[in-house]
Formats: sequence, structure tokens, C-alpha cells
Amino acid sequence: MTRRNNTKIVKSLCHMCLSCCGIDAYVEKGRLVKVTPMKEHPVNRLCVKAQAIPDLLYSPERITHPMKKVNGTWHEISWDEAFDIIGDKLAGIKGNYGAKALAVHLGEPLISTEVPRVAARFCSLYGTPNYTSGASLCFAARGIGHGLTLGKRMLPLFPSYENTRCIVVWGHNPHQSNVGEETNILAAQKRGAKLIVIDPRVTPLAKRAALHIQIRPGTDCALALGLIHAIIAEKLYDANFVNNWTFGFDKLREQVKKYSPEVVEKITWVPAKAIRQFARIYATSKPATISQGVSLDHCTNGVQNSRAISILIAITGNLDILGGNIYNFPLRQASVRIKGRVSVEEAIGAHYPIFGKFTSETTSLPIANAVITGKPYPVKALIVQGCNPALTWPNSSKVREALERLDLLVVSDLFMTETARLADIFLPAVAFPERKIIKDYVFGGLPLIAMGGKVIEPPADCLEDWQIWSELGRKMGYADYFPWQSAGELFAYLLEPSGITPEQLEQNPGGILYHQLDRQRKYEQEGLDTPSGKVELFSQTMADYGYDPLPTFTEPQQNPVDNPGLAESYPFTLITGTRVNAFTHSQHRNIARLRKLVPQPLVELNPDSAKNLGITDGDQVVVESPKGSIKLQAKITADIHPKVLSLQHGWSEANANILTDDEQLDPISGYPGFKTTPCRVRKAGE
Repeated sequence: MTRRNNTKIVKSLCHMCLSCCGIDAYVEKGRLVKVTPMKEHPVNRLCVKAQAIPDLLYSPERITHPMKKVNGTWHEISWDEAFDIIGDKLAGIKGNYGAKALAVHLGEPLISTEVPRVAARFCSLYGTPNYTSGASLCFAARGIGHGLTLGKRMLPLFPSYENTRCIVVWGHNPHQSNVGEETNILAAQKRGAKLIVIDPRVTPLAKRAALHIQIRPGTDCALALGLIHAIIAEKLYDANFVNNWTFGFDKLREQVKKYSPEVVEKITWVPAKAIRQFARIYATSKPATISQGVSLDHCTNGVQNSRAISILIAITGNLDILGGNIYNFPLRQASVRIKGRVSVEEAIGAHYPIFGKFTSETTSLPIANAVITGKPYPVKALIVQGCNPALTWPNSSKVREALERLDLLVVSDLFMTETARLADIFLPAVAFPERKIIKDYVFGGLPLIAMGGKVIEPPADCLEDWQIWSELGRKMGYADYFPWQSAGELFAYLLEPSGITPEQLEQNPGGILYHQLDRQRKYEQEGLDTPSGKVELFSQTMADYGYDPLPTFTEPQQNPVDNPGLAESYPFTLITGTRVNAFTHSQHRNIARLRKLVPQPLVELNPDSAKNLGITDGDQVVVESPKGSIKLQAKITADIHPKVLSLQHGWSEANANILTDDEQLDPISGYPGFKTTPCRVRKAGE
């Protein structure tokens, strides 16, 4: 912390999105007035959301007292009363239905080091295996796909832009989701790197690309297999790496024979000539790197997409080299989970066993079915922290029905979200500038741990996320398991195995690198954590669980190829979850400064398709799927494929997840097909 006249400057971290950039926070008379990039921090390219941090903190809509709903009306209560109500209710539910009748779901707090660990400890003590998080919908499918290929202890592969000669941006739009990464990509392109973009939308990077692959949504695995086919057929693979470090190459070679570029063209809409051109550029421009977006998770081939891409990286010799794709191991931290109390094999998501094996939690989507049907057993209580499943889980109509049926719904947040409005108890959380933060950046590809300083004091009646679990645990008789009296004590406990102390982090606001950035080919010294000890092109783990051990493309359950009647009724494929800089998922639309940038929900529609339907730019239209319909404004743009519609999620006014399906899921991860919804569009009133 430094002082400049009457202004205090605190080194901290921004939590307005997942990038967690380093910030200098300026405080005057106890109030945050502005933030600027922290020069010492390697992640510091602030987006528009960072400038709105004061608006978030001082919003008149923020709730700063515990609340209880009585006959549909909210009333302020004390924390003691809130914990008494929750504790008594949970004790009764456990007595009547068993501990598994409680489910927990974490969203934004998952970014923090400490919160998921303390929440999981509470779940273990209570006796429920139904601890879930945003990993049920985001990122973990990629980790599973890459992990099945490289080993469970590996993190997903991340792009390295240093000296790269080819960049593949696949299902990802950094212009709106990660401005720092976009800067790195443009700098590499300026140094001569070739750029290839795979996206049904013509993104800003696609306009700059040497090759834009405008793919049919949900067919990425077929494209990757077509690339592998071409690389093997033309002997463009790294024979030395394949011979020494892969298992199952002959089986892979046989598998991809059925995915010739001509066959793949019919599946993906991508011309065979472009597939071969893509394969040659990527395989011969070494080193080459792939930046993989969450879009690849959000279809029924999600895990197989990542399996195929990790194999593509490996057989071309681009694994764990600068300019290729790298991996790092996370910092060693203490586990606070109570072992032996619960098992993910008993969770409601146990029918996705590989998900549980790789994440040590369960997937959240079966919660709604369990609440409504009582199968595989009743779920009567749900605690939601820092997320908004009423808007972010698929098939929102079913989700709402499930939330309304619960005996107890507790929501902890800053604002009265759509989910919170359905709750019985609301618990006000401390905002990120009002607490210390520890962040491990390894999930962004950087082996860095940093601490963000506490910028201002929180409202008197708000608690930190970890404190809520700790205090509830004490109320329920688990006090011995929650000994920490402050965040500093908890951080010291968690960091002890690493040898790094909170004091060291405070002295190094830009963070501490715990692995060398230039370490390459770590597998040569440390091996690969797979059954074969090699890169598993053929996965024995997949085979043991009854899945295809080689990457295989399967058409989405609802697709125009196998169901021409469906295609006639719903001629478009809807992709949901399109990112915009102003918002993060369902957050920040209540901040006027950001709402001005994107004032309303829009659906993107190609001009040719719009003309055929008599729709003009700005018209109110109705988008329909087999699950429901929403009304919003049309945005006519040539920057989208004529057979595709695109819209953002997170709008209460036009909830994209009224349209999505919770039954068309990846059989390995349980992820929904957010990017493959059959739909149609018409002018409102017709």
C-alpha cells in the first residue's frame, strides 16, 4: 500500500471476470474511486468491467443484510437467526431424508483459492457428496479430455505465444472474452505467425486470419479427426515423438481412416480443400499453438473434442514446448476435505464417473431432476453461492420448477438475482475489493500465485464466502473443523505445503512464480500420469468405463442429419453463450455504466436468412426451440453463418436457457449442448 496526498493506493486483484488482472486501487476517504493496471502483475490488461468496480460496490441494489422470506416478502434478520434457521432445517432434512438430500453449488467463489476447499469440507462433515460448481458447465470437460490423454494430474493444455509460428483459435473469441490474450495473438501475428480461426461467427480475429473455418456447430471433433487423417496420410506427424511417447498410434491411424476430408466436409460444412490446407499449415509451421474455447465443451462431443485436439497437439510435436501448448502442475496446497466421509460414487451425478474421478466433485445438472422426481434419491435443500442457476442452467423452466419445490433454498450473493428471488434465505457476501484474495493462475496457463490486498472495509453485516461455511459449520457442531479466525490464518494453513507464506505474497503484489516459465518437455523428466506412461491416443481408462477409447464423433441427439423432419421445423442451429466484454455470464447487467455498452439482448441473424424471413435489423423477433421461446431484437449481420443463430446467455429479459435442453448431454462429462440447439426464428406478431 502506498499513499499519494490524500489517496491510498492498494495492490489488489480484479474479480470482475476470470482473468483476475492485477490492479492498483485508489481509495479516498474510505471509498474506492478508480482502478488502474498494476505494473508489477503480468496479467494487467484491464477491460471495461474493471472501471465499473466502484459501481458494483456502491450499487443501491446491493443487499448488505441477511434476509428471510416470509409469505413472499423479504425481511432483514441477524446472522445468528439466519444460521439457526439454516442449521435447524438442514438437521431436519438430514434426519428425514439423509445427508445426501443437500446439494451445494458454487459459482464465482470457485475462482478463489480458499472457498471451494472450505465448502467441500462442510459438505464432507454434513455427509453429502453433492458438492458441485461451475465446473459442471465450464472448463472441466476440457481438463478431462486432455487429462485422459496426458494423465489426471495434468492440467489442460494452454497456448504459448512465445516464438509461435502458427496460432489456431478454436471456438473462442478473445476480442470479447480475454483482451490480454487477444493482444498476445496480435503481437505474434505481427511477428509473422499464421492465424487460423474456427468459428461459425466471423469474429474480429477471423477477419484477420489467413484461414477462417466456418464450421457447423457441434462438429469440431469430426474436424479434428479429419485434420489427424490428413496429417497421418501425408506423413506430417512427428514420427520421433509418436514412436517414443504415444500409445495406440496404430489404432488411431485405423480410426481416422473413416474421417477423410471428403467425409468430414459433409459433416462440418468445411470444404475438404480447406481441411487439408489447415492440416498442412498447422503441422508444418512449428511451433504451432491452439487456443481452445469453452464452445468446444458445450456440445455432446465435448470431452471427445478435447481428446482429439490434445492428440492433434501431441502427434505434431507441439506438446509442452514454447510456442506450442504447455501444461503446468498447480501449486501444492493443503487439502481441507475430510476424507472417507463421502464418495462421489454416491452422488446424484454418479452416472458420469469419469467426471467425478477427474474433478473430485459431482456434476450439477442432475439436481433439478432429483428434486422433481426424487430419483436416485430426494434432494430437498440447495445452497447456492455466487451463481445464478435460474439463468445459467439449461432448460430454465425445469430449473425454476425444481428450485420452487425445495424445502430449503439458500442463496449467497451481492444482489437479488433471479435465483435469489426464489430463495428462503439470502446471505449477503463481501465483494472482492473488501477482502484479501489469493489466486493461482495455473488454470490460465501461468504458474503464478498472487495475493490481492483488501482495498476497503466491507459493510458491517456482510461475511466473506469462506466465513459463511465456517460459521454455518460451527453452528451445526463442527467447530473443531473450522479453527480459522481470519483469512490470514486460513491462507497460511492452505499454503503451508508450498513453502510460500502470505507474508511473501504481500511483499510481492505481482505474484510469485512457482515453476520456471521456460520449462519444456516436462514429461521427459517427470513422466506422464497415464496407465501406459505415454500420451494415450487409445485411452484404457475410457475403455474401462465403457466409452469409446479413441476419439469418435457422434452427431448431437437432435440434429438435422438424422432427423430431416426436425430440420424442416427448426432449420437453424442456435449457439448460446456468446461473450461480450461488458458482462461475465449473468453478472453486471445491473451496472448502468456497463449496461450502456450492451443495452439489450440481441439475436444475430445472417442477412440472406433474414431476407427470406422478412426480418430487418432491429425487428422484434421470437426465437423458438423444442423447449420454449423468447422474444428479443434481431441484429442482422454478415458475421454469422446463414444456418446459425447466436445469442448471449444471462439476460433475464430473454433467457437463452429457456431454449436449451438438459437431456442432450455429453455422455462423459454431462455437459449440455449449449451450442447445438435446433431452433427457428420469426418476426414477433406473425
